[in-house]
Amino acid sequence: MDLFLFGKPEWEMNMEEVSASEIREKGEELRERLNRIAEIMEKLENAGWERAGASLYSISFYKDIAIEDAKEELRQLGIDPEEVGLMEIEEEDEEIEDADFVSEEAEETEDAEDADVGEEWREGERLLLLEDFELPRKSSSVGRERVERAGKGEGE
Repeated sequence: MDLFLFGKPEWEMNMEEVSASEIREKGEELRERLNRIAEIMEKLENAGWERAGASLYSISFYKDIAIEDAKEELRQLGIDPEEVGLMEIEEEDEEIEDADFVSEEAEETEDAEDADVGEEWREGERLLLLEDFELPRKSSSVGRERVERAGKGEGE
């Protein structure tokens, strides 16, 4: 579950034409939004949800339950499931084979060669890049708007 905090000002208001009163209104809206998020966080933590991390714009929580059970639990806690970004992550069972591992000698040689791999790392004999992974994206109207703008070539 993701709790979206706030994004770039440009996402929420027309920066070219924004007035002082609109900025004050946005400030009040953000205050109310963040107070609600704090309330939701307390309810989640008290109900056994674990903090799973954070990103630039959101805080994530995790609980090992089905998405429908999560929605029902949220309703019981007084949280509308539409207020949060829910996603179900299915774990894949993978068999580990000996071929997936590199001997210690080979690892030492590779460590010397690849001391600074930047945004990549080694697993077994395969070099994995961060872009090889597709991370789950939260579902929100703000997120959809950003995706739509990106599709039209509008920058953030």
